[in-house]
Formats: sequence, structure tokens, C-alpha cells
Amino acid sequence: MKAVLFDLGHTLIDYYYDWEGPEDRSIRKFYGMVIDAGGDAEEMEFTRFVKALLNEGRRRRSAEMVEIPLEKVLMAVLEHYEMEDDDHLVKLGCDAFYGSLMEERELVPGTIEMLERVKAKGYKVGLVSDVAWGLPVEYPMQDIELYGLDAYFDDLVFSTDVGLRKPHPRLFKLALYNLGVKAEDSFFIGNSIRCDIKGANDVGMTSVLKESVHPEPVDGVVPKHRIKDWDELDDIL
Repeated sequence: MKAVLFDLGHTLIDYYYDWEGPEDRSIRKFYGMVIDAGGDAEEMEFTRFVKALLNEGRRRRSAEMVEIPLEKVLMAVLEHYEMEDDDHLVKLGCDAFYGSLMEERELVPGTIEMLERVKAKGYKVGLVSDVAWGLPVEYPMQDIELYGLDAYFDDLVFSTDVGLRKPHPRLFKLALYNLGVKAEDSFFIGNSIRCDIKGANDVGMTSVLKESVHPEPVDGVVPKHRIKDWDELDDIL
């Protein structure tokens, strides 16, 4: 085996499991920004409209495995309320959504030590990550750099760069291509059976489920290995 690839959220870094509260707070912040910029909108109707766009994005991500950039969603909101395109306002809106992620964000215990051991064994290390709400890549990169994870990765693939969501095989194949390794020579470690394990299995990688407090079984999708903490990974690699 030559490479170990990881998911990010709830694998290396923990965030919210319940997204409704943070999302609602983000929408309220964006509403205030729109009003301050001269928009004419009633808050309850504004919230319903934005939630409908976000829910449609979630539906399409699940059904079609496509990424829906948050920037496009927020620009559609401005268009709906007959406001001029405003890249700065959209950027502030993205900042608001990212800010809600930061409220409960922490590195999974033992992650740095685990990555040190993986690199010491000579593996190439990659990342394949969906991005919350389709935020631009600069936002998860802030998290990666905050915890010093960037020092360990040889390549990073994000859904918003590719325009697709896991388990689409193109994300995994792109990461393997960038690392110069074959699927059969690579591990993929993630917490989601539907996104990570299915995606890895479908391209022929050895899948490792990092067990989550919120399991999501998927019929017919079985990981090759299961671990609860990083110490158990040493016995697999």
C-alpha cells in the first residue's frame, strides 16, 4: 500500500452534527446584511426563501452528486430581491455561514500524532472533502491551516473545486491521479458510509470507517475495516 486518504469533517476535525441551528443563525446574519445594503425583504419570508434554496441544494447534492456553491445561492437571493450583483455582500454572507461552523470546531484527539505516524511509514497522504454548504475552498483551508494539518498532505481535493460531491467516483479518482497511486494501493478513511465508504469501495480503494456517534447505515455498503480511535489505525496500515 502506498497512500492513505482522508475525509475532513467529523474524521479529522469535528463540527456540528445538527446543522439547523447554525444554518438559521447564518441566514439571520445574512438577512441583516441584505437590509443594511438597502434590500427590501420581510425576515420570515426571506428565511423561507433562503431555506428553500439550501434544501434544494441538499436534494441535488444527494440525488445528483453535484456541488451547489453557496456563492451562487446567495447571488440568487440578491437577484430574487431585485438587488444588484454584489460580490462583497456575497463574500460577507459566506463569512457568516463559515462563522457558524467555527462555534463548535475542534481537532479530533490524536489526529496530529496519527498523521505523524502515517507519514513516518512512508505513505503519501491525501484529502477528499465535501465542503459545508458549498463554501469556497478558502474556508476549509483556514481550518486545515489553523490546526497545522496542511503540513501532512501531499494533495487536497475539495467538492467546490471539482463541482461534484462524494460518493462521485471522479473525486476519488482525481485524488489518486494527483498522488500518482492506484486505487488498490490506497486506503480511504472517513466517517460517512454513504459518502466515504461507498465512494472508496466503488473505485477499488480499501475503505476504513472512522465510526461516528451518528451512524448512517447504507444497504449493501460495508467498510473493509472499522476503527473507533486513531490508535486502531496502526494495526491496519
